[in-house]
Amino acid sequence: MAEPPTEATTAPYGTWRSPITAEHLAGDSIQFEGIATDKHGRIFVLESRPSEGGRHAIVELTGPACSKDVLPAEYNAMGTIHEYGGGSMAIHPEGGILFTSHPSNGVCHLLDPSSGKVDVVVAPDPAVRFGEFSVCPTATHAWILAVRETHLPENVKEREGVDGVENTVVAIHALTGNVSTILQGADFYEHPQFSPDGKRLCWTQWNHPDMPWSGTELYVAEWDSTAGAVLQRRLVSGKAGVESICQPRWGVDGTLFYVSDKSGYWQLYRFDGETSAHVSLAGLETAEFGSREPCLGNCTYIQLDDNTLVASATLNATSNLVSIDLATNGWTDLALPLVDIQKNALARISSSSFAVLGSTRTLPQACYRVDLHGEAEGKSATLSLLKATVHHLDLAASVLSQAQHITFPQIYGRRKHANGSAHAWFVPPKNTRYTAPPDTKPPLLVWMHGGPTYHVPPGLALSTQYWTSRGYAYVLVNHVGSTGYGRAYRDLLNGNWGAADIDDAASCVSYLAEEGLIDVRRVGIVGESAGGYAVMQALYLHPDVWTAGVALYGISSLAEFVEGTHKFESRYVESLVLGTREGRTEEEVAALFRERSALYHTEKIKAPLLLLQGDSDTIVPAWQTTRMAEAMQALGQDVEVTIFEGEGHGFVMDKTIKACLELQAAFWARTLL
Repeated sequence: MAEPPTEATTAPYGTWRSPITAEHLAGDSIQFEGIATDKHGRIFVLESRPSEGGRHAIVELTGPACSKDVLPAEYNAMGTIHEYGGGSMAIHPEGGILFTSHPSNGVCHLLDPSSGKVDVVVAPDPAVRFGEFSVCPTATHAWILAVRETHLPENVKEREGVDGVENTVVAIHALTGNVSTILQGADFYEHPQFSPDGKRLCWTQWNHPDMPWSGTELYVAEWDSTAGAVLQRRLVSGKAGVESICQPRWGVDGTLFYVSDKSGYWQLYRFDGETSAHVSLAGLETAEFGSREPCLGNCTYIQLDDNTLVASATLNATSNLVSIDLATNGWTDLALPLVDIQKNALARISSSSFAVLGSTRTLPQACYRVDLHGEAEGKSATLSLLKATVHHLDLAASVLSQAQHITFPQIYGRRKHANGSAHAWFVPPKNTRYTAPPDTKPPLLVWMHGGPTYHVPPGLALSTQYWTSRGYAYVLVNHVGSTGYGRAYRDLLNGNWGAADIDDAASCVSYLAEEGLIDVRRVGIVGESAGGYAVMQALYLHPDVWTAGVALYGISSLAEFVEGTHKFESRYVESLVLGTREGRTEEEVAALFRERSALYHTEKIKAPLLLLQGDSDTIVPAWQTTRMAEAMQALGQDVEVTIFEGEGHGFVMDKTIKACLELQAAFWARTLL
């Protein structure tokens, strides 16, 4: 939009007044957690609402900027399998919506979106969590597949010597509510799905110490609908520690599509019942059509008709929608501005239209309708906004700063001698109502993402713009181990977590300083979860680089984290820190864990540290934060700590999000300005 010219006020970087407030990121915003469509093309989204304590609401989008809640307010359609959730909502062929509800995830519900009536399909069990439903597409729709996670009582764990959590695939008989286990024995399962004719099913599974992005297996099997049993299972692809499979999906003709990184990148494949073939797309050999899957129910490609797939192809951590002609393996760039499409983000409306959740370089996450025009490789597309995630905020171009991809040399750590490089998104300060005093440069905030095998995309995020519009430079580091750049780049973090990622962050600061883009004397580092761990590591590994740090629910002691964390990530740290246990004594393992734990190196920290934590975190318990604070306080160091009541791993309440931003703003003002 056009804005009247105004004379810029001269003010130091970091002190500029911004129209983006803490309230905009808290109560005035929502987050889309998933999308689904029924056979009539009705669109439903799963909304996470800070103003309702992080409740997940099911909402029908009835037109541009028109929507209605269809889930009664007493329900929270939030899944918690793997503690990260996902897959909590699915469409029933008859038009209802299957969903699980937090905190009583052991209930499987069926929602009538027209009336709001909710029926219980499976009776409550507080020890059980369901997710990722698939309904058998036969006349009776009697069978429903689901991933089930059972949390065993303490007496069973002690008696049988198990870890306390059992993951299986179950068949729910919709007419009786009976639940029977059909797949068990592997440590984890995802993506159980019936074929279009209801005669087969597929799923992925993996075992410790793998994560789904390091080694999984894809299976198909016959389905006996009379007995409710799996027959003649067959491995399609995948191998422990070698090949990662994600997003298997049945085509309309019974072809099984899936994504595998056997080429070094997550590429598309199809299985005809006998053999697999690569969907080879010239020019997209290094694109990634899948990603890490800590959450259930991911969907970033869909089939529109017999010959057309629409997919998000990621290059350099940037999403891009393409249309694929399955008959020719030709593809068309749909030339849409969406650059961040993740998790459960695509749903078919018709043979020529679909809905998508994503962000652009100038707009935060929103839900859009895409209509395709033309034939085969000549397709074009139009994008229509259905619903935004930010309310009561006019995002003027005068304060919006676009992310710039940078690749920088690794001048710290073991890769410096190999002329290695890493990646990041640099977002310069911008607010045309202000100009900085001559010969000054902006303070820098360095964002370390969670995961740590995740990547930051270039989509506009208010959590970044909040700072850049105030005069801070911001850089989001996609260090080694990040997705979006191929498996070889991901694998560079194995055995090096807590060291190589920290070296990359320091190398990024050096690069930006040499380019003259920042004031190297005023550099803060901030991150959440694995990123919070990185902050604490950074402050003692490279104490002269950082002026201050903010760690949100980060790990301070690895050994104790491994002993007490949840099943899904209980072996993850081993590969990240050790690479492999083979040939190592228990003493050597303990020493390495201690070496990579900031709690035992606080005497080396020079910079002030702000610690933010939820008291109900089931992934990184609050004592990881309080012990770090106590260790620094004992040395008389500058440390602040705030524990938020009722918050878990990731802050979801509006009052917490607002307080968190305000605490950081005051901390950065004190330490960087």
